[in-house]
Amino acid sequence: MSKEKVRILLLYVSDISGHRQAARAIKQVLQNSYPEVLIQEEDLFRHGNPFIECSLNSLYYTLIRVIPWFWDIIWDSKEIYWLTHVLRTSLYYVNYHRLYQEVIKPFNPRVVICTHCLSCAISSTIKRAKKLNYLLAAVPTDFCFNPYWFYKNVDIYFLPHDELRTNFIKRGISPEKIQITGIPISLDFCKLKQKEELKKKWGIKDNFFTVLVMGGGQGIGSMKQIILALNEARLPLQVLVVTGINKTLKQKLQKVSSRISFPFKILGYVDEIDELMEISDLLISKSGGLTTAEALSKALPMGIIDSIPGQERRNKQLLLKKNLAFELTDKKDIIDLIEKLSDHFFNREDWEKRAKNLAYPKASQEIVHRVMELTTSKGN
Repeated sequence: MSKEKVRILLLYVSDISGHRQAARAIKQVLQNSYPEVLIQEEDLFRHGNPFIECSLNSLYYTLIRVIPWFWDIIWDSKEIYWLTHVLRTSLYYVNYHRLYQEVIKPFNPRVVICTHCLSCAISSTIKRAKKLNYLLAAVPTDFCFNPYWFYKNVDIYFLPHDELRTNFIKRGISPEKIQITGIPISLDFCKLKQKEELKKKWGIKDNFFTVLVMGGGQGIGSMKQIILALNEARLPLQVLVVTGINKTLKQKLQKVSSRISFPFKILGYVDEIDELMEISDLLISKSGGLTTAEALSKALPMGIIDSIPGQERRNKQLLLKKNLAFELTDKKDIIDLIEKLSDHFFNREDWEKRAKNLAYPKASQEIVHRVMELTTSKGN
């Protein structure tokens, strides 16, 4: 009699997000190391009430654009968490049915891995309501956390760095449920690639300071203003801009490209971010969890601009505290930073040592191997 295959469900929120990239990184390791495992990845919002999905997205983007200070306050407010506890619990129960009927029940996973607190909340609700015994793993994709990650029937938390351990224990999480693994990123960031070959592939010139400008998969931020500011500086540099799925931004940059005095490449949505970081001397970006984890794995100096309130500002605070990023508030900051990094007195070796303390390039592998160990030991 053949042994039943392990079924693992990867549950994230939003197709173009760091949450999905983290889920894909875990899937990549599962496929490489455990080909016998059956894997299914799902966007939570595809199995919920479309009105609520639209409302949540609209509310989120309205808050961060119109009243960002308010989102920054409520993101990790314990008071807001408890004031909305009954409402949220009711909404979880009302909205878990589609996910259960369309995914959980037919797929019957032994393991559910969640890379977003909302998918963790719904999975926890289903596990409790239906009295299921799947292993529930929580994988935060930022260097900070909010109260919406804490549920008694989560079996294991994979945290981005050790400083969070004490906070989780104070919240009542058993130390045995805590693993420090880092944020899961693609295995591509662990592969050794020849820099000279990559420069030829991407059309990058030698002996030019290379700046990589990003705004996440959504292409959010003041990238056009950054390019124009760099152009005024007349520095010996070349720039790669990743606009993600933001076609409007890409078109705006193409319109001004004839005015740019330095070598300048406009890229849309790119999968090979590891290659672009490998050939770059500086990353200018908002401080998303995945982007930050990727930059740390490459020990790439990072200038932070346009951080979204809430999780990204908390990420920025940690990086600044550890001297692993530079805060950019205006054109002068950007120019000063490039001149500083171009200077031979910049201690790159010291930077790499600090980055190594917070970088976990093999996080996805550690998560997968620990999940498989737990699945085997529990007989799940």
